[in-house]
Amino acid sequence: MKARVGFVVEQALGHVAYGMSLRRSLAARDDIECVWIGVPFAPGRLSNVPMMRSNWALRGSLRASRAISAAHREAPLDALFIHTQTISLFAGGHMERIPTLLSLDATPKNLDELAGPYAHSVGNARVERLKRDAYKRVMRRARHFTAWSQWAKDSLTNHYDVEASKITVVHPGTVLSDFPEPAPKPIRSGRPLRVLFVGGDFERKGGDLLLDVFNTSLRGICELHLVTGAAIASGEGVHVYAGLKPHSPELLKLYRECDVFVLPTRGDCLAVVLGEAMASSLPILTTNVGAHAEAVEDGVNGYIIAVDDAVALRDRLQLLAADPALVAALGARSRAIGEDRFDMGKGANILGDILVRIAQESNETLAGRPSESVLTERSA
Repeated sequence: MKARVGFVVEQALGHVAYGMSLRRSLAARDDIECVWIGVPFAPGRLSNVPMMRSNWALRGSLRASRAISAAHREAPLDALFIHTQTISLFAGGHMERIPTLLSLDATPKNLDELAGPYAHSVGNARVERLKRDAYKRVMRRARHFTAWSQWAKDSLTNHYDVEASKITVVHPGTVLSDFPEPAPKPIRSGRPLRVLFVGGDFERKGGDLLLDVFNTSLRGICELHLVTGAAIASGEGVHVYAGLKPHSPELLKLYRECDVFVLPTRGDCLAVVLGEAMASSLPILTTNVGAHAEAVEDGVNGYIIAVDDAVALRDRLQLLAADPALVAALGARSRAIGEDRFDMGKGANILGDILVRIAQESNETLAGRPSESVLTERSA
């Protein structure tokens, strides 16, 4: 019998692409009936409700709780997958009744470390303690956790008292079948190094820094391919692509045709696009924020630099532009790391296995209770 699982996924930032990849990767499983519940970011009808317009955690948590109730009324859910904890604040009652796998890209404490780039305000000690306690109450109700990184797992254990044995690290990946089978790319000859940047929030992702370094030092040896929603003008050696969707043929074509992926971000937990770059056999140049060092091994499949280090960004790109063989070698290692740890097919099946297990454990527990208790809980 299939486990009926509600997949509650916030629709903000890179979580949109993550949800799309997860959905495709679980489609082949015959032991899970997936009920997909997207939680939209836009204020919508909540725009006039005090605090809701400006507070995504409250807005998203209210929407998530209502959507879970509706799905459970339609037919009882055997398990829940909630991504991320940001939209979980009002889900405690659901989690008491439905075994829940809580998925995090970062804890609230992790996000506080990145407050500046995200324009996120950190409250005073009392406010932050209340926020931490609210999340801890929700987390105590989760049956299991998946964290995108060891960085997030360490924060769960150190700041929220979650047992390490209840946390499985599953890096965000991509659908590898969308990308070419690994094969040596032709050694570039006689043309500039094609540099790919993908980031909707151009400034937070460091696109402005990359553009400045290009204009001052890299014209003629590099060309930029910028995928962003920002109003950036194309020009000599600069190609701008607006409106490209995750997994779209146009975006996949850019991944195939470019030589290097650059994300000099000022704030990220673990950018989903890094998995896409790995799948494309691209060397990655990024910064030492969040868990990026868990995806990019400096000198192995790319380079890690400090935030806003224009000199290091210039030097690494000049090095790569001058050495096509190095680009090919780093790219091959990037694909290998992607296959090992950033394959959404593997990651989704780990999640699926956990969800089936906690659903079965819950059903076995219910089966051992008096019939009246079972009926009460299943109809709640």
